[in-house]
Amino acid sequence: MGSWGRIESKYKKDIYLLIVTRSLRSLSFGYIAFLLPLYLKYIGFSVVEIGLYALAATVSGSVLLLLSGFFGDIYSRKKMLLLMSIFPAIAYIILISTHSIEIAFISSVLGVSLSPMGGGGGGGPVAPLQTAMIASRSDMGERTKVYSYLNTLAIVMAILGGVMSGFIIKFFQKSYYYYLFEIAIVLVFLSAALVFPISEEPDRHLIKEKKDFLPRKSAGNIGKSAMTSMFGGLGLGIVLPLLPIYFKHIGASEFTISLIYDASYVATALGFIASSWVERFFNYVRGILVMRGAGSLPLAIIPLVHSIPFAASIYILRTGFYQASLPLRQNVAMELYAPEERSRGASIAGLSRRLSYGIATTFGSILFQISMYVLAFFAASFVSFLDPLLYYIFFRKIDEANKINDEVKILNTKIN
Repeated sequence: MGSWGRIESKYKKDIYLLIVTRSLRSLSFGYIAFLLPLYLKYIGFSVVEIGLYALAATVSGSVLLLLSGFFGDIYSRKKMLLLMSIFPAIAYIILISTHSIEIAFISSVLGVSLSPMGGGGGGGPVAPLQTAMIASRSDMGERTKVYSYLNTLAIVMAILGGVMSGFIIKFFQKSYYYYLFEIAIVLVFLSAALVFPISEEPDRHLIKEKKDFLPRKSAGNIGKSAMTSMFGGLGLGIVLPLLPIYFKHIGASEFTISLIYDASYVATALGFIASSWVERFFNYVRGILVMRGAGSLPLAIIPLVHSIPFAASIYILRTGFYQASLPLRQNVAMELYAPEERSRGASIAGLSRRLSYGIATTFGSILFQISMYVLAFFAASFVSFLDPLLYYIFFRKIDEANKINDEVKILNTKIN
């Protein structure tokens, strides 16, 4: 199994380019999540219209998620990655080119996300493509390390983007909207440009003249992955998007809430860094069970003590534990799907998580409205824990097979 160190794959140039393109996009995504609703209000959207925009963006983002995975497998992962990478820039250009609500609303069909980095709603349209492209350029023993690099740098860049936006907002007042969107447009196009040098060779042999549109070879494992992802989305969606409201309820100021989220981003980065060690200590699927369990079950105790430091500490720690499992989960998923069906498998599982997350937030908002915080957090804790529990039940044989492979390698080494 891999450890934190340099990448050994013969396609490491492609892997580094994929990491850099993700990092550049994340630099702007770190502030777009809060900038976009503020800008929509600035140009005349009502709160209800902003909600409708968010709904349209979620639905269109889900459609793009499926299209990217399916056409990436069937046609070209590189070309679909290039296309999906450019869409946010087109949306930003539309937004800053008009104060018309009707025209600005058109940008929602390009799937711009209003979810912050580190959220639980699943990845955007580029996620299944990047995940599959890295898998075809590395082996299972190195993938967790590569995914941890990818996710760590992404979250670090998002933090830097948030800091940068703070300075620009402070010094440019109302015109900061346009400066930040213009910076985002440049970053998106720069990120897309770096897709061109990536080789298609590792994926080309997977693209056949005749291929089933539906991923039949991996259908069973995709269905199980989608089911577990659904429980994760349902559980975390009940409370995570509404946590600022809870922190406000127990007396936290906006500045304090901002600091809590900054700390959670740092914990996320540390979790990603630790993922290779988690893999070595617990193995793949068991590591997912332990880390996601530690990131789910503590949610139940947050409302039991009305203390800002206590609630913040639990939230920050659970975030670090939960995110430590993400590179392992990405690695295992790529082993569960046939190589030529990986993008479609990842997009279906991501869609299941995204839709269930959105539905659960509606339910959670009702519980918050009637002040049933304990029930909301308990439901979030135990429903989200079904995700890693079922994942372990379904796929624990991955660990058993990996243990046998390690023993064979040791035996061969001794013989030689």
